Amino acid sequence: MITQYLAELAAALSFDRRLARRVAREVEDHLRETVAEYAPGDRAEAERRAIANFGDPRVLAMQFASLSLARRTRRAGIAVVLAVIAVLMAMKVRVAWYAAAEWRIGEDARQLAGTVLAIDRYAFWGAIIVGLIALFYAGYIRVPAVLQAKYCRQNRRVIFLCAAAACSLVVSVVSDGVLTALHLSGELREAAIIPLVSMAAEIACAGAVILLIIDTLRGRMRTEALLRA
Repeated sequence: MITQYLAELAAALSFDRRLARRVAREVEDHLRETVAEYAPGDRAEAERRAIANFGDPRVLAMQFASLSLARRTRRAGIAVVLAVIAVLMAMKVRVAWYAAAEWRIGEDARQLAGTVLAIDRYAFWGAIIVGLIALFYAGYIRVPAVLQAKYCRQNRRVIFLCAAAACSLVVSVVSDGVLTALHLSGELREAAIIPLVSMAAEIACAGAVILLIIDTLRGRMRTEALLRA
């Protein structure tokens, strides 16, 4: 009975596999300790009583679901803000290097660079503002004891804001790439390693955030499936 109950609980918690493994281990330990406390004799009856005390696996899963969803969305909001900060630091390093090395964009490309720079600034500040809104909104939402449809809708908004901030960040990183290419045009020397490494760091940050948001979106969809079960 315990094995079957744990399998049902793991299936209900499949929206978060790490959580499912942890909860299953804790529940199994508790169930076996409870069974051992009963007087020896009918083990099947002891297991039935211990399982009955825990209740329906789906109800138990819905209690963990709201906490799991809150953890995922807040992690996504924090990741977006940290990625924006990391991109800003990479920008500062690159700009300081251009100034120190006296690398300037050629006259023929300055008009294009000005347009790209304007797009870069708007996209970057958009990522900062929207990312902070997502983070604060995720912290503002009250986490219910049991998963609710209203809470799922609120988390959708957080994920949407995180995705919007990530899109703005991608536009900013692409713009930085164009500006870097314009700066390095005809200057592919050993010293170019600094701007190239900083660009690689920006791309890695943006890519990591996108993957995290996709994972968060998948987790939300699996979590919301509990409400439709």
